[in-house]
Amino acid sequence: MSDKKNPDVIDAAVEFLREYYRARGEDIRPAHAHAAVSHYLGYNSKIALKSDSFFDSTDVDLLNYNETGIQKLVECVPRMKPNPLQRLDLERVGRVIYAGLAPACECCNEKSIDITPLGYEEREPDGWVCQDCASRYEEDYAFCRFCGEDYIYRAADINHRGECPEHNGESVYDVEEEEDMDSLAEYLQNH
Repeated sequence: MSDKKNPDVIDAAVEFLREYYRARGEDIRPAHAHAAVSHYLGYNSKIALKSDSFFDSTDVDLLNYNETGIQKLVECVPRMKPNPLQRLDLERVGRVIYAGLAPACECCNEKSIDITPLGYEEREPDGWVCQDCASRYEEDYAFCRFCGEDYIYRAADINHRGECPEHNGESVYDVEEEEDMDSLAEYLQNH
C-alpha cells in the first residue's frame, strides 16, 4: 500500500513514462502505461504484477533485485488494442521505464532518462545520479579509466591512478610486465 512516505514506484514509473512521451506529442493512456511497466518487469499484465504477493511496489530499490527487460514488451505490446506504444521504439520505451523505476537523482532530486547507478555493482548501487549532475559536480563524481563512462563512481572511490576499487592496481605493471614493456620499447626504437 503506497502513501506519502512510501510512494508507489510503479505509479511513479507510469507517470514518468506518460510525461516523457507527452512532451514528445504521444498521449499514452494510464492503462497502457501500466501494462508496459508490468511487461518491463516480466509480468503479462498489471493484474499479474499486483497479485504477486512477493512484489513490493513501494520498494525504491526494486530495480536492484527484479529482472527487467523488453522481452515481454516486444511480446505483448503488438497484441494490445491500438495505442501509441505500438508506434514507438520499444528499446527506448524500456529505457524510459527503467528511468521511471529508478530512484531520483541524489543531487537534483529529479527523475531522468540518463539516471545511472553509482558504482560497479548495479545490483547494490551506492546511489543514483543523472549524467547532468555527474558532469556538473565533477568534484563529487568520477569515472574509472578501465570501466569507462558507463559507470559513475563517487570521486572518493577512485584512486590517484583513476581506478575504481574493482580495478585497483591494474595500471601498475608487475616485474614481468615491466620487462615486456622495456623490451617492446627497445624493439620499437630499433625498427
